[in-house]
Amino acid sequence: MQKKNAQIANFNVVFGDDERPMLDYFDTVIYPAFTSGISKKSDDVEYLLVDIQLLINFRNELYFTGKIVKKTILEVLTDMDEDRILIEKDEKHSSAPYSTFAICLKNHRMLFLPNQKGSPTLRGFKSIITYILRQYIATKNKDLEERLPEPIVNVVGIPNSKSLREVLKSVEKVNTLTLKFYPLNGDMDLSGLFPIMSTDLRRTVGSKTGQIMLNSPKSIEGIVEVLEQAGGTINPIIRATTKDKAKVTLKDEQVLEKFEMEFDENVGFSEESEMIVQKTSRIETLAYTNEEHEEIYNRNVARIIELQK
Repeated sequence: MQKKNAQIANFNVVFGDDERPMLDYFDTVIYPAFTSGISKKSDDVEYLLVDIQLLINFRNELYFTGKIVKKTILEVLTDMDEDRILIEKDEKHSSAPYSTFAICLKNHRMLFLPNQKGSPTLRGFKSIITYILRQYIATKNKDLEERLPEPIVNVVGIPNSKSLREVLKSVEKVNTLTLKFYPLNGDMDLSGLFPIMSTDLRRTVGSKTGQIMLNSPKSIEGIVEVLEQAGGTINPIIRATTKDKAKVTLKDEQVLEKFEMEFDENVGFSEESEMIVQKTSRIETLAYTNEEHEEIYNRNVARIIELQK
């Protein structure tokens, strides 16, 4: 059996100035963009999406799955022989490490599962998805009288108390805690501390993003409580000093919740996605939903299911 660590995140996409939810444009933008074959190239690296599927788990929840692939050429100029002596080489090898994603369409919580060292990261996933959506929309808008709106993409790791305490146990002092706000897709700030700042004030002044900085917070438990309850609706940056006096910056990728999964090494790519979706019923964080999520999902689900046919 092979063990992999899945990362849990909030896949938050809204469209246009009125911040319309992702599912309103799922059949016209999200799904066709993900299956369009659009890729992002940079030097010798190409990022692309493959194996895009709509799958249903045991709870009858609809998931959007696929793989983000990093296709590259590895150049080997030196190696070490069995006697630990460096030897020169001149070899090139094709490589395509990938990460699997599974997004619950009811609440847009997602699992992100890197396959190996060098696989695309969660931060890289956000960048590539933003690029693909914008390229697809720009191409479609050339032929449309009613233009498709621009996407606002945020992929933020969701922490829990265990992951936060594990990361913060080496911290002696938190210098600053920055909380960054972004447009929410049917979510609510579960901490109850920032609803005016994160939505009302931001919209009143016409801003898409905002942030507050808290200087020298003394309570680690307070930080843990706020970030856990926020549940990925706020993007945190913690600047701290460790017990050995090193300066560190912790972002959502370092504090997010992880979930260990086991796979048979002979499982195929498509089967792996199916197994991941079925395992989601064991993860409490992925079960979160609210009335607005339900309303958005229910008015769009019939059109989305048609895409399976």
